[in-house]
Amino acid sequence: MSERDERARPGLLSAGSVVRTALVVLLAYAVLGAVAGVVWEWIWTPPGQIIDRHQVLFDSYASLRRVFSGTGLYALVGGLTSALIALAVTTLTRGRELWVLLFVIVGSAIGAALMWRVGTQLGPTDPASLAAHASGRTAVAGNLTVSGRSPFLVWPMTSLFVLAMIYFAWPNVSGGHDSATPSTDRREADTSQARPG
Repeated sequence: MSERDERARPGLLSAGSVVRTALVVLLAYAVLGAVAGVVWEWIWTPPGQIIDRHQVLFDSYASLRRVFSGTGLYALVGGLTSALIALAVTTLTRGRELWVLLFVIVGSAIGAALMWRVGTQLGPTDPASLAAHASGRTAVAGNLTVSGRSPFLVWPMTSLFVLAMIYFAWPNVSGGHDSATPSTDRREADTSQARPG
């Protein structure tokens, strides 16, 4: 194998390296997405509710205001977690930008889903399901929910934003050097062969 081929090899992606990168990125999003779900439920304060005559009512105006805190905290915790993962991924996987872009899109969707799933499973039961079986006036805690679909886009949007900022601020130029080296070697070889004697 020539010296030129040895220099070109680091710029190429073998099948093993792509699979390994995919596993690392997807596993990071899955694990930290589940951890973010635990943190989301831990810092959230459930609204106080009352079941009366099989109807769910809020016990105060303060509880009514806390209804949307679950969605806001989901976006906050999810955005911070997604940004940290994307920062680590882009730092450790330079030279594989197109693959990493694909893995980050898929991984961020996994992280968003796992955060929601873990957080809602750890949170209180939906009072509406308890109202059908409750007898008398019963105080319960509101359940942890996300209102609408747009908060789930925080994960991929934040990850892609961090990716773009890092790639623009610190572009990977090693590929250009690797591709230029073989052509330089060929020109030097042609020049040496063309010399008389």
